[in-house]
Amino acid sequence: MNSALYIGATGMKALSTGMQVVSNNIANTSTIGYKQQSILFSDIMYTTQAGMGGWWDNQEDSKVALGQMGHGVQVDTIRTIFTQGNFETSNTVTDLALNGKGYFQVTDDDTGNVYYTRAGDFITDNEGFLRNPQGYSVSGYRYDDQGNLSNAVEPIEISSFDVLTAKATSQVEWQFNLGFDTDNAVSAENPYFALQQTYNATTTPPIGDTEASYQMPITLYDAEGNPVEVTAYFDRAPSDANEPIVEFVLASSTVVEQMKEAIEDANREDPENPQTLPEGAGLLMSGTLHFNSDGTLKSMSAFTPTQDGNKDLTTWTPANLAGGVPQFTLNGQSVGVNFGITSGGWENAPATAAEVGANDALLPGMGENAEISNRATTAFAGNSYQSRASQDGYTSGRLTSYDITTEGDIVGYYSNGQNIKLWEIPVCRFTAEDNLYREGNNLFTATEECGQMEMGRAGTENYATIHAYNIEGSNVDLSTEMVNMIITQRGFQSNSKAVTTADAMLQKAMEIKRS
Repeated sequence: MNSALYIGATGMKALSTGMQVVSNNIANTSTIGYKQQSILFSDIMYTTQAGMGGWWDNQEDSKVALGQMGHGVQVDTIRTIFTQGNFETSNTVTDLALNGKGYFQVTDDDTGNVYYTRAGDFITDNEGFLRNPQGYSVSGYRYDDQGNLSNAVEPIEISSFDVLTAKATSQVEWQFNLGFDTDNAVSAENPYFALQQTYNATTTPPIGDTEASYQMPITLYDAEGNPVEVTAYFDRAPSDANEPIVEFVLASSTVVEQMKEAIEDANREDPENPQTLPEGAGLLMSGTLHFNSDGTLKSMSAFTPTQDGNKDLTTWTPANLAGGVPQFTLNGQSVGVNFGITSGGWENAPATAAEVGANDALLPGMGENAEISNRATTAFAGNSYQSRASQDGYTSGRLTSYDITTEGDIVGYYSNGQNIKLWEIPVCRFTAEDNLYREGNNLFTATEECGQMEMGRAGTENYATIHAYNIEGSNVDLSTEMVNMIITQRGFQSNSKAVTTADAMLQKAMEIKRS
């Protein structure tokens, strides 16, 4: 009879713990990033009553114990349910929600303790560090100037006063359709450099509209971020009618103005020895584009001057190549111009442009193995137009805003129109996340039982995606918890009834003894 009292008491104790779990879930219905808990029970040890039955069929290999009596219930485990919570939208870019498995890593800068959380209600402090409400810094990988990630995590810092330093142009992707078929600029001795020979920096424009069949400017940048205008001039050159050749010249009006200013300064300092602007000032490159009969690009040649401002073809040599792209020099910086050929090397290149003369066979080419882009310059009959123009230089600019991608990249937008990756927010996963230890404040810490922790890129295999302007809500199902509360209350009530009933039985037994 006494055992019945204790058994009922174990039920009341276990179910009171169950009610705590249910109450905690209900209390955290609106807690961001909260993960629901569930409680599981197990029975307590059993004792065997002597003289009650035997073994089934008296077979040693198939014994069934009879007469066992239990001693109540106990809490077996309290589990965390890691299902996905619903998203709640916000108007703050640093409100981040994880969709899938994983956690953000935050660090207490004072103690160095590391925590993990699903609650992404982050803000930047007065120093630009990204922090959670407890002031712990969010960990991430920094991108360097070349777009490479660092190897170590560090506190993410996004300064609203960040300045993107100027970058000199190093590559120009420039593709056209050159649909003209008229040779305007003519030179009997050097027909493949007629535009170059026609060019005169002392006139405006240096190449007239009647001499170039098509022209197009582009703005590049020097090392200080100053804009430099470069113009490409094109004209037809003598060739087999089935395989057209187009000559081109690259020249900079900005360089011409810079040379004019330098000459004026020199003349003021030494008026007795006046200098004049050379006709070739601003010339950067001259060459030819070779096309197939269907108008697709098949090869090219390019020459650059060894002396600034000198048009003499004996001072022009085959352009240096970098990755198959010819290079010219602009204010001391090497710039590659890609018309659509991205690999190859000069074949049968003459020492200077003067050796070419009127024989197109002496023009260098890039050979049959040259790699031609599917967006390369063409010579389809009809209109001439620019199909692609991009360059990688820019002037300096200040950070105006930033966004966070689903892959966790923090992308900065600058006043100079550049978009630069600043940080990557990694996602952390564990071998056994059920063994994470709850620290309160929506934080977990890793235990040895969690196994290995791995950081990965959001959105890749087995790692959650990150969604800005969103917060993950609690995954508690209130209706389920209300049902669990009723079941728990009824179980507790029934166990208390068992205790009072056993007590009444004991009292009755005592009355019999007294009587």
